[in-house]
Amino acid sequence: MYMNNNPMLKNAFTMTSIIVILSGAVALYFHLFGSAFIQSISELTAESSAFTLNLLGANVRTSGTIVASDRFAYNIVAECTAIGPLILYVGAALAFPRDVRSKIIGAGLGLFFIGGLNVIRLVSLFYIGTYAPEQLDLFHLLIWQGVMILSVVMLWLFWVRRWGHATSA
Repeated sequence: MYMNNNPMLKNAFTMTSIIVILSGAVALYFHLFGSAFIQSISELTAESSAFTLNLLGANVRTSGTIVASDRFAYNIVAECTAIGPLILYVGAALAFPRDVRSKIIGAGLGLFFIGGLNVIRLVSLFYIGTYAPEQLDLFHLLIWQGVMILSVVMLWLFWVRRWGHATSA
């Protein structure tokens, strides 16, 4: 085909595809805000956090998106879920020129790792809010934001190196 013989056209097509897919991922993220889907994800996130906290002996309960103990409570809003980082990660994996099998592995890896890391984040914020409330804003808004961003980038780089085999033409 003509595109295979013209590297400049092939690169332009690849870059355009990446921009379109990532833009679509960002648009999807903002479109989902306030939806019943995000409400369900927020409740599932609260339940997952509460389950983990109870395994650790925290004695918490949930009511919708609120996770509470006798000493501390927080509300899981859309930004507290892993959906934003996950949509962007999967968008990056789908936009990267690799075979379908590698993309499915990447999406599954992202769901497991990013979702798990988010539960760890929420559990740690619960304990920080309970035992060191003066540090909560620092960890919630600065430290964990950076850790999540860096972790998503590192996961994507790991996936590219491990499963990002070139697509056969």
